[in-house]
Amino acid sequence: MTNSEAVLEEVKARRFTLVDENGKPRATLTMLTEGPCLSLLDENGKKRAGLGVLKDGPGFSFYDENGKQRARLGVEKDGACLSLFDANDKPRVALTMFHDHPCLGLLDENGKPRASLTVLGDGPMFALLDENGNFRASLMVLGDGTILELHDENGKTRAGLEVDKDGPFLRLYDENGKALRSLP
Repeated sequence: MTNSEAVLEEVKARRFTLVDENGKPRATLTMLTEGPCLSLLDENGKKRAGLGVLKDGPGFSFYDENGKQRARLGVEKDGACLSLFDANDKPRVALTMFHDHPCLGLLDENGKPRASLTVLGDGPMFALLDENGNFRASLMVLGDGTILELHDENGKTRAGLEVDKDGPFLRLYDENGKALRSLP
């Protein structure tokens, strides 16, 4: 048997590097303190994709030509999440599945939620939030009707329109949640 025909039963190392025909690194398999990580590199040696299994769970990330993370798919103990990042490495879109409840979240440039679409056991809910994370408007479709609510700067419901099997209802509330007007 020649050296090229030799079969190794086991190789142990903390890092493997895969190189192209010019000797440039194109992939690395590294054992980090947090867990194993596979990095795929472009022709310039920049990380473009990474797969890791860390203590919180597995994750797969994509990076742009500047080395900034632009997308990540991960699974943690509470569920799965697909996150999309802007050019400044800030999360802007999150599609999550936590405890059997899917949610699509849109975040502002500071990473704060500004809009969300969630499906709960009773039905879907669409919400708009202000820069402080307070609900300002929400629309819910429940088993027995539809509810549209408008909220003040503190997230308290100030107006509600509901349509159920008995017909439409309009309610206006003061800052303490006391009903001011109700139709019918």
